[in-house]
Amino acid sequence: MDGHQQDFHQMHFDSIQALRGITALFIVLEHVRFLNCGAFGVDIFFCISGFMIMFSTHKDTAYFLRKRLIRILPPYYLMTVGTFLLLLLFPGMFEQSRAEVSFLVKSLLFIPFDIGGGVLQPLMRIGWTVNCEIFFYILFFISMRISHRFRGLLCGLFLTGITAAAALLPSPSAFLAFYGNPVMLEFLFGITAYYGARGLYRLYTQNCPSRPETAPGTGTGGLFSKAGPALSLSVVLLCFLWLIASKPTVNILGFRRPVLWGLPALIIVMGCFLAGLHIKRLPLALVRLGDISFSLYLMHYYPVMLLDRAVFDFSSFSLNALVGTAAAVAVSVSLAFLSWELLEKRFCGWLRGCLERV
Repeated sequence: MDGHQQDFHQMHFDSIQALRGITALFIVLEHVRFLNCGAFGVDIFFCISGFMIMFSTHKDTAYFLRKRLIRILPPYYLMTVGTFLLLLLFPGMFEQSRAEVSFLVKSLLFIPFDIGGGVLQPLMRIGWTVNCEIFFYILFFISMRISHRFRGLLCGLFLTGITAAAALLPSPSAFLAFYGNPVMLEFLFGITAYYGARGLYRLYTQNCPSRPETAPGTGTGGLFSKAGPALSLSVVLLCFLWLIASKPTVNILGFRRPVLWGLPALIIVMGCFLAGLHIKRLPLALVRLGDISFSLYLMHYYPVMLLDRAVFDFSSFSLNALVGTAAAVAVSVSLAFLSWELLEKRFCGWLRGCLERV
């Protein structure tokens, strides 16, 4: 971010964009078996999503839902149809999924279903988070239609109510069980982070108009001083270390996840926001990694699995596994960049242009 005299809603959050990219890399590492250390990246993504949706709808709410669908659906549909074709051609590659047309239709329509063994997932397994995002967008859209001013509060009430219903009902439907997963509360954490960041930014501009290193009498001088970025990034690093260390203890289907992973994710987002108040220029590679983070999330899974099974063995730590991990990251990032350039920028950009001309 740049320039403490700007209005909060005119700012560019390069530090949070870079966080997206780093988080996407952790999710890639989650699927490298001997590392298996980045599932919490989803929690950070959900928190960032809640933050940015609140920020982006402060004034501009035109075509909100259609714009989000234009960005999300083409890459997701491409990977879902690709998964279906892989299931038809190479069914032995998959442990649970089957090439059922009904599975494909439900996956494309974001309808939860039992893919086998009581697991509620779409055909493309990692696509479950995209389903959660779409449901959040729909709830947020409804909230905005009711009241733009109280959109965050209303959406939070919807999320809380659905999660409570899924937990309290003895036999919730597949739809309610899936979308009532406590991890959905982490979008609410992102909404909370937005309000927190906006309030801190007001303190920053009111008390540090010319010399951010002073901040007298605010009680937050340390955050806004020259040492602020180091302090904020130290907290972010400690939270990442906690997330990695706590992974074996977290029940990803229960309420422990929002507490043990969701709250640290909120702190990480806030820490990156505060660090960004002082760091005026981040390495372009980190920001670009954030730009391609959605494609990286969608594209990485099959290259990692293929390199694991056909070339390298990721089952345990070895030199071969380390080389394979580097190769998996390189291939995944390269594919993600192509997807971002061709699909997200050009094709989705063309669709957005069509929408604006309507």
